[in-house]
Amino acid sequence: MLRAFTGLGFISGLTSCSNSSYAPSNIPSVPMYTAASMSSLNKNSVSTAKRIVIKTGSMNLDVSHVRENSEKIEHIISAQGAHMLSYDDRDDKVKTASFSIRVPAQNLVSIMDQISELGKVTYRKVTVKDQTKEAIAQKSLLAKLKQRRSRLESIYNTTKDISDKLEIEETLAEIEQQIFSLEERARHINLFSQFSKLDISLSQKSIRGPIGATLDGAMWSLGKLITIRE
Repeated sequence: MLRAFTGLGFISGLTSCSNSSYAPSNIPSVPMYTAASMSSLNKNSVSTAKRIVIKTGSMNLDVSHVRENSEKIEHIISAQGAHMLSYDDRDDKVKTASFSIRVPAQNLVSIMDQISELGKVTYRKVTVKDQTKEAIAQKSLLAKLKQRRSRLESIYNTTKDISDKLEIEETLAEIEQQIFSLEERARHINLFSQFSKLDISLSQKSIRGPIGATLDGAMWSLGKLITIRE
């Protein structure tokens, strides 16, 4: 009877969930929801629940001076309660810099507006993902898993059969892992609903001096000469 009760088939059915609507690389992955678990959500609970929305932004700018405007961006995000995740700059034929920033979600658009004033915006986009339905489904699934865990722990404490205890321990370990994954994902979704990620790229074409311009002209003329001879 214990083998039927602790079989993993029932657990895998409970612990399937979908993250197709939003899957940032640093949110822990969990198994996919079954169609039944998603359709069983109470429509009223979804419609009346507090919306959980994740926003991300990205923008590209052409600026006169990359270094100077990079410093201005740092001041803007510091004043808005944001923090830098990564920064990279390069100085080739075109000077560039790229930022990855975590900003308070409510300040995302205003920060992008301020940064837009630093140069010519060549690309700007805000993506919005509603995670309310997934959050409700995860909460429901988490409650079922914890109830399942409590029942198995009760049986474990009363049974004296060693083989049954070992089987229950194995099942409990899998349930604990599923609970951990769901709780971590819920924590990350809550974090990302409060703090949006903003990616920024700056570009500045290098201005060639007189000697550089002369060399460029000579190389162009040489290239044309070789082409004509061929």
